[in-house]
Amino acid sequence: MNKIVFIAKTDINTDGRILNELRILKEWNKNMEVDLIVFPDKKVTITFDDSIRLHQINNRLRHNKFLRLFTVLEFTYKAFRLLRKLKPSIIHAQDSAIILPVLLYKLLYPKNLYLIYDDHEVPNENESYSKKIVDALENFLIRNSDAVIMANKERMVYLKERLQLTNSLSYFLNLPYFDYSPDIVTSSSLESKLGELQQLKKAGTRFIIHQGPLKIERGRQKMAEFCKKLPEPYVILLLGGTETDFIKFKEEYGLQNDKFLFIGQVNYEVLPLFWKKSCASIVMYLPTYTNNRLCAPNRMYLSYFLGLPIIVNKDNPVLHSFIIDYRAGAFIEDFMTNPDIEFFNQLNTLVIEDTSKESLLTKEKNKLIDLYSGVIDKMNSAKQENWLTERS
Repeated sequence: MNKIVFIAKTDINTDGRILNELRILKEWNKNMEVDLIVFPDKKVTITFDDSIRLHQINNRLRHNKFLRLFTVLEFTYKAFRLLRKLKPSIIHAQDSAIILPVLLYKLLYPKNLYLIYDDHEVPNENESYSKKIVDALENFLIRNSDAVIMANKERMVYLKERLQLTNSLSYFLNLPYFDYSPDIVTSSSLESKLGELQQLKKAGTRFIIHQGPLKIERGRQKMAEFCKKLPEPYVILLLGGTETDFIKFKEEYGLQNDKFLFIGQVNYEVLPLFWKKSCASIVMYLPTYTNNRLCAPNRMYLSYFLGLPIIVNKDNPVLHSFIIDYRAGAFIEDFMTNPDIEFFNQLNTLVIEDTSKESLLTKEKNKLIDLYSGVIDKMNSAKQENWLTERS
């Protein structure tokens, strides 16, 4: 049997991309087993069945920028030692934070190894010197991977041209591939928050959801200007980020409390339960730098698949084309030019067809399945040839 290893530095509780990939592969091949190596950003609170063996790498030194080099070295040593123990035939490497142990293993044990590099972010132009070193190592690993998966078509085209790639390239969108039942909510605090939202919704409040921290590159200033002109009964529902930053955001722009309802962090699988309380979403990325310009936000796709119209900034080419191609929402600039309730009335008339959603889901699932099917067939054929060679 081919041993598959996923390796990532992430908060696996909320990493929808990895969770979706694992579930798609499991549904395709029920006998598939995966070793999941995680350098966890937060305590792992979700569970996996026996087909997913979770290996957590916990460092003695963590979250200290002055000791970051030692953190990297300790993680590299522990991850490399674990890879040697597992002896994978397929490594699915998730983004740049795990480059060193994977690269080291690839260089020392290249025989019978198929490397898939899953590229989550494109380097920006304003990176620090140390980050540029990591970027150079990432580019080397990308060029030497057997297959590379990008987060959208725009990134794939950009990296193919920039790095002159000749290996197998594809992209896998961060769609919400599976529905989750409300009975997964066991936390009393989550139940309380959902109950509060339902009561406010019954009273006439209409929520526009914003997921993630209120960062500059995510349109922080545009969001503030939008809120100042937001008509009743609309309120911004904030998921993600910290309450400290939320308070700072309100104070910085002199915003009223009644324009927001702050929820904070929730795990990936319960996100749809909050989104379903909303009537629209807002997703912005300023096109200042490459990664922002070629964004691949899963919250945009989540909104689309839940039938919620999306408000985006017009000057981002990826967001702009999605809204136009899929007739999925409107542009914040149009509201700012003419802040009228009619903007929201038009949003509420948008209908997102189920057939379009199902077609897109099937297409993306099949791309991942076809990749793995081809890889496994190729490796099994090589094993058979080696066996016949040894017998002859």
